[in-house]
Amino acid sequence: MTHALRDLLGDRSPDGEVDADVGDSTADVDSEGETGASDGSDDRVVAMVGCPNVGKSVLFNALAGGSAEVSNYPGTTLEAAVGRLDDATLIDTPGVYGVSSFDEEERVTRETVLEADAVLNVVSATSLDRDLFLTLQLLDMGVPTVVAVNMMDEAETGGTTVDVDALERQLGVPVVPTVATEERGVDSLRDRLDEVDAPDETPVATWFDRLPDGLEASRAERVLLVEGDEPTVDRVVGPRDVTADGGARGLTGDAFRDEIYTHRRSRVAGVVEAVTDEREGAGGLKETLDDLLLNPVTGTPFALVLLGLVYLVIGDLVAQRLVDFVETTVFEGYYVPLVRGLVAGALPDAGWAAPVRFLLINGNLGLLTITVQYLLGVLLPLVVAFYLVLGVLEDSGVLPRLAVLSDRGLSMLGLNGRAIIPMIVGVGCVTMAVVTTRTMGSRRERLIATALLGLAVPCSAQLGVVMGLLAGLGLGWWLAYVAILLLVFGVLGVVLDNVLPGESQGLLTELPPLRRPRVGDVVRKTARRTRAFLAEATPLFAGTAIVVSGLDYVGGLAVLESWLRPVTALLGLPAEFGRVLVIGVVRRDFAAAGLTDLGLSAPQTFVGLVVVTLFVPCILSMVMILKERNLASGALIWLGSVVVALSVGAVLAGVFGL
Repeated sequence: MTHALRDLLGDRSPDGEVDADVGDSTADVDSEGETGASDGSDDRVVAMVGCPNVGKSVLFNALAGGSAEVSNYPGTTLEAAVGRLDDATLIDTPGVYGVSSFDEEERVTRETVLEADAVLNVVSATSLDRDLFLTLQLLDMGVPTVVAVNMMDEAETGGTTVDVDALERQLGVPVVPTVATEERGVDSLRDRLDEVDAPDETPVATWFDRLPDGLEASRAERVLLVEGDEPTVDRVVGPRDVTADGGARGLTGDAFRDEIYTHRRSRVAGVVEAVTDEREGAGGLKETLDDLLLNPVTGTPFALVLLGLVYLVIGDLVAQRLVDFVETTVFEGYYVPLVRGLVAGALPDAGWAAPVRFLLINGNLGLLTITVQYLLGVLLPLVVAFYLVLGVLEDSGVLPRLAVLSDRGLSMLGLNGRAIIPMIVGVGCVTMAVVTTRTMGSRRERLIATALLGLAVPCSAQLGVVMGLLAGLGLGWWLAYVAILLLVFGVLGVVLDNVLPGESQGLLTELPPLRRPRVGDVVRKTARRTRAFLAEATPLFAGTAIVVSGLDYVGGLAVLESWLRPVTALLGLPAEFGRVLVIGVVRRDFAAAGLTDLGLSAPQTFVGLVVVTLFVPCILSMVMILKERNLASGALIWLGSVVVALSVGAVLAGVFGL
């Protein structure tokens, strides 16, 4: 077992505990290309492999149950679910269309497949013509495989009948029909995992004679070589031989890949024709609804109403009402006074204990008071609510359709429809949204999305305070506020699209069938994501709290306030606004709320709200930006936020004559 797979599994024993002995067992690819656990361990590794939207994760949960744990593939930001299946370790790989090296998902899936003992290939009965390409690629490689044909109920509803026995004869490996959402076929699939198999020969062997003579490579590696998989060329053939033959592409040949892929698609078409039967006139209401959602004329109003409902749930019910109750009643009423009393009683406010006491319970970002209050009273409700809503949108099939609807508009900003996910999440919590930019297809798109989030997207906690203040000024001020944010958002996106090198990718997404979400799956997904997010955010925020509290204790924050006096004068605002900006670095909603104590006029309030919205992201978001991007990108985003916020504020101050 390679170090990468061992790191991912954490050297789990059959009981799910860490066991150093398991790491001594390797999953090798033999000379025929078939994988198999070496002697010395009964613990097998089974990789779940399939295209996106085939129900793979639902089937994983049904098979692994409560044993599932989530971690990242070593060296990547891709999540991996790992669980126990009888005497085997089950790994849920990313959804891919092939085992190649076209993107990070395919690369980690390829490595996992090559290192695993067996593969559970999940295909959808509703899209066999797409999914069986990956199946045949695995079988061509000689990977021991069992195939689960999922969504059999949806195929039947859509008028497609799949002859599973005929498919098993065509593929030459075990094939099991399943309906993962109802756990139908799961027991049969578990029983047949011991029957994993692969055909003895592959039609792709026709191309093997084009490889260099005397090449020592397994069947799986030979298939990848003739398909032009460059990492496999570099590993198996070596740079010297590759260079002598004119480079990796010259050795394996793009023409080989095209020929093989065309041949494989022809084989897929033959298999599908032999095992399926289409019934005319099926589909009905779901197809009609699907057409309405994808049509811009009817789908756009639906999307706007849906986003409004999302904000009503997240931005009002949770971010305002629930968070306000938890913060005010629970934490400020009970928790914070209790902790302050305990710490004050244990640590005197003098000598060596004074800085420790300040660090733990100060009013700005005390490690045991405000920090805990923010993590559990603000972030936790928002995280849970957003992941619940996103889970419903994902499992129902609505979210990919929102991506399609928004693709044209976002493409003008150098993004594609995938960016709708972090933008929706950003209205709840920018910190969470920065994490979800991992779903973007390229580094360029992730950078653009992160910059837009950090500058022009107010989080729900801040937006709630802003809405309350603007409500007292009148509808015109609210419309002007929204117009300015949209203008900055659009201009910044266009500028970044034209300045950053490279081109953004177009939207390539599969649309899963519309279906009713299953409560259990949504709850499990929400719990897993919430744990993962808090595990990342908690140490980052705690470390940030220590740094900020240290600055506050030695007078650093007061110095920053004094430095900002010329800035506040430029904005036509009182000197006390400098403290508002500093507080906004800690929590953006605190900054907006701080305007209420300054006795500002309506124009001053408006300018102040625009500035604190466009000003730098909260410090937790900034730390997450640094973690997800890099120091240079984070510094540019931070500096850009300051420049844009103050520039827009100065222009508005001039317009209002402040």
